[in-house]
Amino acid sequence: MSLSLELAEAPPSRLTPLLATARRYGLSASGPVATSGAHFLASLLFVRSLPASAFGLFSFVLVIVPFAMSMTGAMLIIPATRALTLPPQARAQAMACFLKMNLLLSAVTIFAVAGLLFIAHAAPLPALLLGLFGGALTFRWLARCYAFIEGRLRNAIASDVVYAAALICGLAVLALSRHVTLPSGAGILLLAALASFAPLGRKFFAEQFAAVSTGRLRHYGATFRDVTRWSLLGVIFTELTVNAHAYLVTFVAGSGPFALLALGMLLMRPASLVQSALPDLERPVMTRQIAARDWRGLARTRKEFGAGLLAMLLATLLLDAGLLTWFPRLILKKGYSLHDVMIVATISAVIMAIRCLRAPPAVLLQAVGAFRQSAAIALKTSVISLLATLILLLAFGPIASLGGVALGELAFLLYCRRLASAWEAQRG
Repeated sequence: MSLSLELAEAPPSRLTPLLATARRYGLSASGPVATSGAHFLASLLFVRSLPASAFGLFSFVLVIVPFAMSMTGAMLIIPATRALTLPPQARAQAMACFLKMNLLLSAVTIFAVAGLLFIAHAAPLPALLLGLFGGALTFRWLARCYAFIEGRLRNAIASDVVYAAALICGLAVLALSRHVTLPSGAGILLLAALASFAPLGRKFFAEQFAAVSTGRLRHYGATFRDVTRWSLLGVIFTELTVNAHAYLVTFVAGSGPFALLALGMLLMRPASLVQSALPDLERPVMTRQIAARDWRGLARTRKEFGAGLLAMLLATLLLDAGLLTWFPRLILKKGYSLHDVMIVATISAVIMAIRCLRAPPAVLLQAVGAFRQSAAIALKTSVISLLATLILLLAFGPIASLGGVALGELAFLLYCRRLASAWEAQRG
């Protein structure tokens, strides 16, 4: 047999699925990666220039704001995705209601973020600026995901890129002027968030502000009863599972001790942002595949989803290994122990790996509408995480508290897999 024939009959390369996954997520992940890179640079500048307590407050904001964005996802984005199957008039009515709710939730986020920072002993000016930043980023998150739902992928990615570019330019000005303070950093974050509104398009803002008069908040009652009360509870309990250490360490031990744990979050930032962004891309895909009974496509989406998350985590770990091995002083300054940072980074990597495995079955459960069951899972795991984190914090200190989060995440993974397997078995 000729060599050419042997090559023609050779099985596809094992790299083919990886290349397909890379093509699938390359464009959609470019926006989150750009945002992640900008936040990484911001954290890098702040950890080297700010006192530990100020860096801890900034890092705490990067916990609170994603939580607010997740609540927006649960309350508005999930029902907006499910509204895809409604008749045109009903869908337009639902979207007007959701857009009006978006303004309300963004305003609530401003006061919630500022209030929590006041409780954590932040000064009034940075607390107010960071509260406005949280509200702006929450508003943008709905707009970004709405663009995904409507198939306007480029608008969503452009918004991410503009946010990242504006933030990096602002950080450069702060660094060159040597005027890095928490208020100035908060102002740059707010300006970058406002700049990111521009690519969202006139059509979105026309619909958003038309919804002030056309949207009816009373229509949200049925949505809350049927869908979002369970998805919202799921997000709240999931937050307690995932970030119990952030709240307990900040309010029990202070923002200074939390700064060390925040370094682990900083090192995992690229992977964590992609983990936050991809579910909003895959949930509509899974929803359509389930409605079409495309089980083969659904299995492929889940596999590619998990592979994409693990690939990003691997890239993040390689980057972190290089930084800590050859350029540790690029991240650390006096007051931070390299040994402690490496321990925090290792535990954080384990937590992130568990989340990569947990995300595909968890998003599948949202796509099939198992919100009540998902909320029940999150309730159980939040109790596990809170108790374990508090016990470890009080007994062994802030670093050990991460073990409670890892335990809660592992329980979350096992519960999600069991429930997803039960759905698949019932589907036949």
